[in-house]
Amino acid sequence: MVAEILEAYGHIGRSRQYVGMIGAPAPIAPVAIAEYLDRFPSVICREEFDAAIFALDDEFRRRWDEQQEEARAESEGKGRPRKR
Repeated sequence: MVAEILEAYGHIGRSRQYVGMIGAPAPIAPVAIAEYLDRFPSVICREEFDAAIFALDDEFRRRWDEQQEEARAESEGKGRPRKR
């Protein structure tokens, strides 16, 4: 069951849209899940399937935000003169 959900997330994530100047990942739309399930039916309850996909997506976007913050902090740190 876990493998099926992870594989589905990989497929569904390909339809993700990106927004803004930095290309922030937008949340996966419910229609993307519905389109996936139309092509690849699952025995997993739809509510559980949706919850798992959205939880994976939330984690992906949270980590993406953290990476952006780290990169921003690193680039700001490089521009400042070092204290002696």
